[in-house]
Amino acid sequence: MTRAAEAPPAPEELVVPEEVAADATAFRSSVALFATGIAVVTMQDGDGGVHGATINSFTSISLDPPTVMISLKPGYAHELISKSGWYGVSVLSKSQQEHSRYFAGSRESDWHPQFVTGENVPTLFGSLARFECKVFDTIEVNDHTLFLARVARCESEDGSPLMFFASTYHQPVLGDR
Repeated sequence: MTRAAEAPPAPEELVVPEEVAADATAFRSSVALFATGIAVVTMQDGDGGVHGATINSFTSISLDPPTVMISLKPGYAHELISKSGWYGVSVLSKSQQEHSRYFAGSRESDWHPQFVTGENVPTLFGSLARFECKVFDTIEVNDHTLFLARVARCESEDGSPLMFFASTYHQPVLGDR
């Protein structure tokens, strides 16, 4: 005879003590060893322009319906997405390191990115994949907000991704897909 396991506590009953937290420096060093792709989230700025931010917290959630998520700290991008309910995601190719640096705030040259005008939001020209996303829910988690969204439109191109590992850009060479 097997004994049934007790049900886990309901979310409102679950209390995680503050002392259950890794050292911030150790956490940053450890999580940096998880290789990620790099994307730029874009949105209309309300004045006819485009605003963007470099992210590596882009996740596919569901195929049916197509659903994705990004994570942002409070700031201008967060504010614009919260107001409009739309964002674009451009998955960067290995040749788009300058795009990543530009949207991370490093604008040391006169270079400016080119955009693809989508039906709902702009995305970056030359990216491996482009998504136009409509927010349907947000979740506050500590100092970030998760923006869950349905994918209204997407497209992709052949190529290799720009990646981030151990706090450094990497450009893997992949075979044909």
